Amino acid sequence: MLPNILKYPLFDVLSTQTMRYVKSVPTRKAKGLARQVYEQVMDDFFINGSITAQSKVPEIMAGMWTGGREILLINDQLDAAMKEAFAATLSRINDCAYCEDMLISVVHAAGKHEIAQKLFRQAEGELKESKTREQFVWIETVAKGNFENLPRLPFEREELPEAIGCLFVFSYINRMSHVFMDGSPVFQPFGIRKIKEFFLRMFGFELQEMQAKIRVPGRALDLLPAAPLPTDMSWAESNSRISEALSRWAAVIDREAPKAIPQEVRTMVETSIGQWDGKPMPISRSWVDEETRKLEGENRAIARLALVVAKSSSQFDDGLIQDLLSHGVDEERLIRIMAWASFTAAKRFSACIAKSLELSKSSDYSNDNNKQRVVNAS
Repeated sequence: MLPNILKYPLFDVLSTQTMRYVKSVPTRKAKGLARQVYEQVMDDFFINGSITAQSKVPEIMAGMWTGGREILLINDQLDAAMKEAFAATLSRINDCAYCEDMLISVVHAAGKHEIAQKLFRQAEGELKESKTREQFVWIETVAKGNFENLPRLPFEREELPEAIGCLFVFSYINRMSHVFMDGSPVFQPFGIRKIKEFFLRMFGFELQEMQAKIRVPGRALDLLPAAPLPTDMSWAESNSRISEALSRWAAVIDREAPKAIPQEVRTMVETSIGQWDGKPMPISRSWVDEETRKLEGENRAIARLALVVAKSSSQFDDGLIQDLLSHGVDEERLIRIMAWASFTAAKRFSACIAKSLELSKSSDYSNDNNKQRVVNAS
């Protein structure tokens, strides 16, 4: 195992190797809020491109870190490593190779080698433990937007803020990383998957010390001021730490988006995402052209990128960014556009999950054979 004095600077350098369109603030140069976030990341996790790609807008980076840390990294009703494993399945379905590979290594670091192996081989259905298999089947079904045909819910009510929350967090991170990270930094020599699988396990070995840390719940909340929880995120209310983290993150997005996106564009994109059922979009990108036909110039370029990122990030291509750059959009503004589109899509995705479970402020749920039903608390 590498000594920490070499390990963490090495991770910092490697994490930027596939970064594109933006440049991260170097750890040694980070100041103010960015420095506070970096210090927490180094204490509780490890520096990686999914986080630092947002560092030129420290408030947005702090929002993502606050939500991600308090939902995924804390052992609460669900084990942190299992939440990271669920996020790996979502990342595969969302076609985010960077996130998928990093998460597989993190699962290895937690000593869950069978699960990490099945994740890499896309064989979660072969896991030995039945409840774990059921959880992955449910996660995969949700990730594909098949809300009408969900299998029996394999989570208890008190686990749902974390289960939905981890999907929310990586719904956001997958979209950001799909654009800002050009594939996984863990290469596959000669196309041989066995070698890549070995590298991911060895990276996990280097992360063991990080994964074994005892993390103090709520530590990230002090990074940002308190704010009300958006009504379409009420599924998180029963877990105060998670709801407080998400409310702070949401408030950051609300403050930063107007600095980069005109109201006309925000209204059009929000309406489109609000009407989206979460299912895959047509292979042809003609739907984007149709939805943005009334816009022109920079506004149209912003809307096109936002809609593709939100509703079908696999259809992203370099032309969408080059179109924005031709209108003089800088890195900070690009980060704000990407964060708003990704967060808005993640909110819609999590709201679709909550609706499929009929979650509400005054409801409880119970499993009844293969059905999911709500029992009125009154």
